[in-house]
This record gives sequence, structure tokens and C-alpha cells, in this order.
Amino acid sequence: MTTPTQTQAQALSDGLPDPGDLLPYGYPALQVDRIVRHTPGALEATKAVTYHELDAHLGGSRPGRFPASLTLESFLQACGLLLMRETDPDDRQLLIFGSARGVRVPDAARAGELLVHTVELVDRDEETATFAGVSRAGDGRTVLEVERAITLLRPADSFEGYVSGS
Repeated sequence: MTTPTQTQAQALSDGLPDPGDLLPYGYPALQVDRIVRHTPGALEATKAVTYHELDAHLGGSRPGRFPASLTLESFLQACGLLLMRETDPDDRQLLIFGSARGVRVPDAARAGELLVHTVELVDRDEETATFAGVSRAGDGRTVLEVERAITLLRPADSFEGYVSGS
């Protein structure tokens, strides 16, 4: 008989890393909970939307709808995860969001739903990466569409020693 703990361990041993191991964020900034699927040039990641975090961000507003700004942030983090999965670990890059266009927000994920991001790497050169994709709520509703998101790539040590205001 399979216990819940065994099932969870199997799900986490699928060979896909924890997002917190790839992105330099922790709670509450990390807005992706799990990488579900990765193939060359594409990634699917999930984010569980909870009332607890909505209360923290929105001060208890009801109904609990995940803000479009955080949906976009979560989507962009999924783009970063795709890039990190396809970059040599010795060639660490600092990812800087540049711009997004063709962004459409037809709905919002609600508390208790799983937000599913499907992102695709459209183009990449030494200094930029371009992505496209869609985010859906657990029932399949589209909550975000991004025609193009551009991320700047810089060496991870390019800002070492920089002190704001000096």
C-alpha cells in the first residue's frame, strides 16, 4: 500500500529541481512552487494560490483573487526557471525583466486554485531571452496570455560591489 508520504516523495523525485534552488528568491518573493515538466525550449510550472498569501498581499479582501501583477511575476519566474534549466550551472546569469507586450488578463486565479504556467523560449542570444506563454487556473480558464516577454541576461557578478547611491 502506498502512503501519502511515499506518493509525495515519488512526485518530488521526478528529477526536476525545486524552484528555490534555481532562483535567488525565498518566501514571499518566490511565486512558483514546482516545475512540472521541462522539455528543451518549454517548461510548465505551478503556483498554489492560497487565502493566507492573498490576505498578506491584499489585507483580507474577498473574494480571494490573485492579482494580475503577481500572476505576471509568477509567469516571469517560470520563464527564468526555463532559462536556468537550459543554462550551464557554471555560467550563472542575472536575469533582469525588460518588457512584456501582448499581455492579456482575461480572468484571475482564486484562492484554492492551482495556477499553471506554460512558457516557451522563443529566442535567445548572449544578452537577451524572449519568451511567450499562457497561465491557466486549475480548471483550465486562461488567466494570463503573454505574446512576448524579454529578459536581459547579465553575468551574475556584474553588480558585485555596487552600492546604491554611491
